[in-house]
Amino acid sequence: MRRLATLIITGCVVVYLQACSVVQATNSPSAKDLSVLGTGTNRFAVLAELGQPIASETDNDGNTVDVFSFIQGQHGAVKAGKGLLYGALAVGTLGVSEIVTSPLEGTAGNGAQMQVQVNYDRDNKVSKVNTLKDGRWIPVQKIDGK
Repeated sequence: MRRLATLIITGCVVVYLQACSVVQATNSPSAKDLSVLGTGTNRFAVLAELGQPIASETDNDGNTVDVFSFIQGQHGAVKAGKGLLYGALAVGTLGVSEIVTSPLEGTAGNGAQMQVQVNYDRDNKVSKVNTLKDGRWIPVQKIDGK
């Protein structure tokens, strides 16, 4: 009886572990479209993509300046690919790979913290972008002016 209970518990743990990194990979934040930071983009398009700014001020010339802080996630194809890879590894190793892939995805897979300052002209069009923080390992999308 004791052996059966151990086998059932072990089986449940293996099944649970097999889903961990796959679920983390597919539920991670999506990538923001950084092309909205291009010169001439309307402020409302920037707000629609990046959300509300953490700070918004008016400069000496009467123009709006926004500061955004957001997590730059990954594109859907990347998330799906990682999910398939983690799933295949978990099945192929009977769940042992989760010892590595789950913590890896939990730390590195959540995306990168980014902070940008966006200056607008009188027509509320992007005139200048200043990257305050870019935690991406590989900058796949360029930020205007960089």
